[in-house]
Amino acid sequence: MCLPPKSGAEISDRPQDFDPGSTMSTLISMNFGERVSAYEAYLESPHGRLRSEIVWQQLSSFMAKSWSPEPPPLQVLDIGCGTGELALRLAARGHAVTLLDPVKQMLDRAQEKAQVLEPTPSVPPRFIAGSVEEAPDLTEGKTFDLLLCHTVVEYLPSPESALVPLCSLLNSGGFLSLVALNHWQGPLRHAIRDHKFDEAKRALAGESFRDTVFELPRKAVVPEELHNHLEAAGIEIIDQGGILVFSDYLPPAMLDDPSHAPTLFRLELEAGALSPFKDVARYLHLWGRRAG
Repeated sequence: MCLPPKSGAEISDRPQDFDPGSTMSTLISMNFGERVSAYEAYLESPHGRLRSEIVWQQLSSFMAKSWSPEPPPLQVLDIGCGTGELALRLAARGHAVTLLDPVKQMLDRAQEKAQVLEPTPSVPPRFIAGSVEEAPDLTEGKTFDLLLCHTVVEYLPSPESALVPLCSLLNSGGFLSLVALNHWQGPLRHAIRDHKFDEAKRALAGESFRDTVFELPRKAVVPEELHNHLEAAGIEIIDQGGILVFSDYLPPAMLDDPSHAPTLFRLELEAGALSPFKDVARYLHLWGRRAG
């Protein structure tokens, strides 16, 4: 799930000790349930729309390379689906989509959107209330062609321990789309944009931060470490994109100006496919395949 910013442009973080004994489900149930409207406001903001469209375009490109420009109907599981924006797009294109989230209010909104979705999905989406930790049990042994896990792992106290059971939900040869907060962008943002050098040093050291809107601790992932964890879970990394290379450094007024939107979108897409730009983007987008 993407998170709404403190203002209309992006999220503001502050350092926070990470409690390894807390589970994602506990934290989310305490902090996300009453903030659905703020989350949706972010999705409608220029920054939120830009981010969502980049993720969608990258996902569509990955899917076209792995299947075809018009993939066959797939079994899709969206872990931490939020209000379902991405999963419901896939449902409208004929895929059988299961949406899982621990927050009832999020799932309620996703269901409301599904009821008015056009075109009407040929396979009605399935909705499951539950956490990442519970996903293997809640799906009752079912496996999927495509697993979406977007902006989830940075909230997990132990991402590496969750990836093995999550990846077991994929069919042999199935694909994983994983979006995660990038460790290497945080120090740049704090130092260059915010001029907060102490926070930049803490981000460089890998400290977790607490989001000021949701009051949830999150820890950016080191790409090399995440690659290793995925390989240990049986996932071969096929491709990688970067999400939001430039936008976090732009003045809010420029983001709010619709005349800049098409050019900025194209620029972000192009840079997000190239090193070294994608390596220092706000978010990583990994595309992997389960071996077997």
